[in-house]
Amino acid sequence: MKKLKEFLFLSDKGYKDLKKAIVACTITNLALMLPFCVTVMLFNELLNPYVGKQIAWNHIWLLWGIGVVSAVLVFLAARNDYRKTYIASYQESNKTRLNIAEHLRKLPMSFFNTKDLSELTTNMMSDCSSMESMLSSTIPPLIANGITVTLTCILLAFFDWRLALCMYITLPVAFLIIWLSKNYQKKLFERQVQVSHRRCLVKNCGQFRHRRHFLIH
Repeated sequence: MKKLKEFLFLSDKGYKDLKKAIVACTITNLALMLPFCVTVMLFNELLNPYVGKQIAWNHIWLLWGIGVVSAVLVFLAARNDYRKTYIASYQESNKTRLNIAEHLRKLPMSFFNTKDLSELTTNMMSDCSSMESMLSSTIPPLIANGITVTLTCILLAFFDWRLALCMYITLPVAFLIIWLSKNYQKKLFERQVQVSHRRCLVKNCGQFRHRRHFLIH
């Protein structure tokens, strides 16, 4: 987690908000299991006549009430999730943009004479947008999913360790695929950066031609 703070240049508050976002996403994942459990129990009750048993309607009404409560819990968890991820990431991104602007304000004018301002601005805003996206919809759900799968496997192991093993084996395989595709992802990122630079050059050339045509005529 400390490496994430250094990699994303997070403030102390941003780092705390990231941990809160991970907890919120984990709670949301656990809350989403409640409707699934209620549905399984409901179908199990409705299928009782096919195995020679009677439907216990008091259980049906009880499950209906639990389903309503679980829907409310999912709504509350999702709302808390949104506040802890998206709103917190937007606030942290806003602080980052202000810090960059303050840093640029203190730079000497000679620095801007040697740099392409449009390219510099595009790169900085692109990095801020990427960080905002990672903090809101990438890192917290990814870590929360790992925690949720681990907790689910531990609980499932109390019923049948073979089912827990079959479920948990997918997690290392997923991380292995991510690790093996790391170089390919870097190539795609570099290609995206090159395309962005070319667009900036084309835009600057178009502006230069327009200004030149305006000055000549």
